Amino acid sequence: MQNQQKSLPYFKSIESKPMVFLNCIFGLFWIFFVLVFIGGIVFILTSSSEETGFDEIAAVAFFLIMLAGISAIVAFVMYSRKKMFTTTIIDEKGIRYVNKFNNKVVKDLPWSSFAKREKLAHVFQSPKFDIVASTPMKSFFDQFYWPVLVNKKAAIHSDAFTGKHFFMMFYANRLELIRAFLLGVAHYRPDITVDPIIFSNHYIDPENYNIDYRQQQRIRILSAVFCILILGLIYYFVD
Repeated sequence: MQNQQKSLPYFKSIESKPMVFLNCIFGLFWIFFVLVFIGGIVFILTSSSEETGFDEIAAVAFFLIMLAGISAIVAFVMYSRKKMFTTTIIDEKGIRYVNKFNNKVVKDLPWSSFAKREKLAHVFQSPKFDIVASTPMKSFFDQFYWPVLVNKKAAIHSDAFTGKHFFMMFYANRLELIRAFLLGVAHYRPDITVDPIIFSNHYIDPENYNIDYRQQQRIRILSAVFCILILGLIYYFVD
């Protein structure tokens, strides 16, 4: 194990870099979404039935829908505000999730907190790997799962290596963060096993931890061509 660890590439700490333009578009979308609900409430309260075109029952129903929408958004923000983070830092200590808007560490996961899967009492069958990944439905990003010790009890931690804030959701160096995460595990927790498919799915060589950017670009181009082809066929047959 020591010989294997000596042959590993040098581990360098990394901090996430936001995709400024895309994050602004995403954040402004949510602001626009909120303004639509607020505007709907103001419109129904300040307009007559002749102006709205609604009868009394329809007006009340519209108001309740707008109120429910804005209430759900406020409840979601209040529930998640303590969990929101803008930055992910991976260094020799572990992984830290930081909200740079208020300079608070939202969560700190030292390498020592990583646990083996067999420590999970609710797992009925022996898993093959401690760190696994999958792509949830309605998501563009792989979600990584692994056990961590919280108050001496093992619990599953998940991370997509994206931000959790309306204006800091997307990272420009997400692939480099995943590479640093895997290399950090190899350096500081060589007893933790990683599903090999994670390396191939993210264009990372498991021997030297180099990222194959050419392969990533080829996959993106082929995916774009495939999507254009499918849309073209749909348009052709529908038209």
